Amino acid sequence: MTADHLASLLTALGPTAADRYEQLRWRLVRLFQWERCTDPETLADEALDRLARRLAESEPVERIESYLFGIARLLLREEAARTIRERTKLAEFARVHGRLSLPASDDLAERLNHCLAKLEPDQRRLLLTYYQDKQREKLAESLGLQMNALRNRALRLREKLEKCVMSGQNPSLGKEQ
Repeated sequence: MTADHLASLLTALGPTAADRYEQLRWRLVRLFQWERCTDPETLADEALDRLARRLAESEPVERIESYLFGIARLLLREEAARTIRERTKLAEFARVHGRLSLPASDDLAERLNHCLAKLEPDQRRLLLTYYQDKQREKLAESLGLQMNALRNRALRLREKLEKCVMSGQNPSLGKEQ
């Protein structure tokens, strides 16, 4: 926030600007804490910064608190969207990198190798090529498949492999699934 922005905000807040600023900031922090945001104080500062920029641009604001909490609602939406994007990226990373890498446990590694050996040779080759080589377009072309069909095949084979590995870890899992 620039000095001009801060001056516009303090002018709009009136004669007890410093106290009112602190009260609004504290209310925003509590709101963001209530909504379980990762960094409530930064979000509160961002909301106040955005309000100050609007005021400095001579934006007419009749009810400052309502306008400020409207900004806070927008920040909550942005935070929710950011969280979803991060979770999606983490899930994709875990799916691609975590599931077919050899586990640290020798027992799990043996089960994985055993389950891979139980697959048909062309299924095993497809699965390993799909997740290791990352040349999926060439693989789809060589098999005469569309990319969506290739993804679906790889997904079904991966699920079959996971089921096999997990049923070896806990025999009751294989019977329930």
